[in-house]
Amino acid sequence: MIFSIPELRVVLGLPSVRPPGARDLLVVARAAGTPVPAADSWRLALDDWPDVWRSSPSAAPRLLVMLDGLAAPFFIATIESIDACAWGLDAGAAPDRRVVPVTGTECQLTAVIAGAQVDCEPAFGWLRPEEQYAFW
Repeated sequence: MIFSIPELRVVLGLPSVRPPGARDLLVVARAAGTPVPAADSWRLALDDWPDVWRSSPSAAPRLLVMLDGLAAPFFIATIESIDACAWGLDAGAAPDRRVVPVTGTECQLTAVIAGAQVDCEPAFGWLRPEEQYAFW
């Protein structure tokens, strides 16, 4: 199964196109076979985005999609739930190690789409693992 980004968003229960100002879907790319971090250890170079999202949870990521591979083709490894109201609780943390408030695997969604490909050429473009993310 191959999804376009709009199709993937719809399967995840989001509008097919990201609403203006929203960053509702956070996508990370990891080297193939990298284990999924524990729910309390997701940290990304998000700068001050978590503080912005704390003041506007409706614009914050609610789902995290982990892709297997650092270049196309990308395979969907897992879908994680994010507590949109818990962004920014790590105020004062280093901008390159901000906590992603993941609450656990979205098992039903992961069961439906894990292993599928995403038909896109996203340019993550950063070198460090904590910088390998995008908003779709």
